[in-house]
Amino acid sequence: MRKLRFNFFPIKTMLLVMSLLGTIILSLSQPIVAQTEGDRENITIHNYYTSPPFEEIYYYAIETEEGLILIDTGRLLSQARYALEELQQFDKPILAILITHPHTDHFGGLPLFIEAAGGDVPIYASQITYDSIESDERGYIENRARQLGLDFPDPEDIPLPNSIVEDGQKLTIGGVDIIAYDFPTNESDTTTTYYLPEQQVMFIGDLVNGEKTPGLFEGNTNNWIDTLREIQESFPDLERVYPGHTSPDNPDELIEAQIDYIETFRNLVSEALENDQVVDDEEKHDIADEIERLYPDYETSFLLPGLIDINIDGVAEELRSENNQQTFITN
Repeated sequence: MRKLRFNFFPIKTMLLVMSLLGTIILSLSQPIVAQTEGDRENITIHNYYTSPPFEEIYYYAIETEEGLILIDTGRLLSQARYALEELQQFDKPILAILITHPHTDHFGGLPLFIEAAGGDVPIYASQITYDSIESDERGYIENRARQLGLDFPDPEDIPLPNSIVEDGQKLTIGGVDIIAYDFPTNESDTTTTYYLPEQQVMFIGDLVNGEKTPGLFEGNTNNWIDTLREIQESFPDLERVYPGHTSPDNPDELIEAQIDYIETFRNLVSEALENDQVVDDEEKHDIADEIERLYPDYETSFLLPGLIDINIDGVAEELRSENNQQTFITN
């Protein structure tokens, strides 16, 4: 598995940019914005999101009578400190932390939350998420540590999940029933959603992104679409989803919008591959222009420069692999 290093400039320039980037983020990082959803069947769901200019990252706290259940922990240590200040007003213990997937913007704040919880709190995640964080095979942790400096934990200080969840496993935490459903290979190597059957809500990670440019570069877009369709079919009564990069909302609207974007992107890349199975620079430019025309309000993370180009490369590789498999089957 190749490491994605997002190097779009000469190496010396990139090293300088990464060094400056960490300093800029430390000096300009905005406080988190705290919102409360209101009571839902004996619980209250609070969401915390980082404000621009960098990117919106949402993470959540389920408040129960017994304490707080956290879903993801953001990326920056500074943002985690702000979130902890907000959580302290409830004067309740952290009962558990649930991680949706192995991207750094969902577990970077773990060291501070674990410290605040007294060091003895279950961290729930799938085995794939555990393995991905432990090995850092894709290089995400290494990249972020280099980019963000002191506002990202030392890789050795990132605690590994200590409670592995299986697909369909039921958890009861603080009197709340939560079912973990694991969906491998989509937006990331895996996404573990956390479904609250009594409240009919689901914490869905980055499977839907609203008007944010999604990361398609891992090359799992076909399975990503299948995952979203499966959620629609399996949870017809789902009332609300809680994503990682956009505000909580109606599931059907967010899911259909995400499928539309992914299918459109796949079709554009597929057309470029028709003649020679290569997407050249001119074709990349045309695809990027068309995406911007079709989705003019979509925002791209400041920390992922050139994301559209990387997405094109990832989807092109995926489509070529699909074509090769189809050729092998027909032969």
